[in-house]
Amino acid sequence: MGRLFIEFVDEDVGAKYICRCGCDIASERCLLWEGYMGSATPAFLFRTAVNLEPSGPKRQEVLSTGRYTLSDVRCRTCCTKLGWKYLAAESAAEKYKENAVLLQQGALQRINNLAVRPVASRPGAAPHAGAAPQLST
Repeated sequence: MGRLFIEFVDEDVGAKYICRCGCDIASERCLLWEGYMGSATPAFLFRTAVNLEPSGPKRQEVLSTGRYTLSDVRCRTCCTKLGWKYLAAESAAEKYKENAVLLQQGALQRINNLAVRPVASRPGAAPHAGAAPQLST
């Protein structure tokens, strides 16, 4: 068995979504829509995501918005099923979903990247209280 290739979401985004195992999955910038329903639970639609692998064969399914070719996806690290990828859409109005992924909200955790950064590292922020004072000349 080879080494897993794990990708990381850009740290400069406001927030990212991770799997329960802590593996990066998607950036907030890639979020297309929050109001979707998966097979039985609320879901997010992302334009792109990382660290996902197909889980099972592709299939044809008729959903409320039309007929699609789908493939289930799982986390590359822990193999948890996270949702599905839209491979093809029959309706011209639904073509924007092609290659997008629908991921279950309950399987993801939102992490605010800006909250974990030191205050001084953000542009325009005041220096950290423990930082050496700046001398004016």
